[in-house]
Amino acid sequence: MRHIILTSVSVLFLSVATVPAVFAQTPTLPATQPSATTFSLTPNDLVSEAYQGLLTEQGIPSAGRLSAEYITGRITARDLVRAGILANRLPPDRLQDQSYLEAVNTALLELWQDN
Repeated sequence: MRHIILTSVSVLFLSVATVPAVFAQTPTLPATQPSATTFSLTPNDLVSEAYQGLLTEQGIPSAGRLSAEYITGRITARDLVRAGILANRLPPDRLQDQSYLEAVNTALLELWQDN
């Protein structure tokens, strides 16, 4: 009888000792990520990315053509912000942010003056 009790207690202690180790090895699920990441670029960075051609898929010309289209009025700060939103580079509320639009306009003007 003593042998059975001793064996049962030993099995019980071994079970208690291995359960935390099993749970510690259980993989955790990765955190849910949003399907599309939206960045928030500064106005200068937005103009710079457009100049580099990162918004051509959204209809914004790159390099010197961007400056020419801006100065002739074919491309506006609002167009550039819309393109940034479509490319998930800006949050949609930037389109109503007058100070942001003015800063993009200033950055575009500076780009034109530099070219």
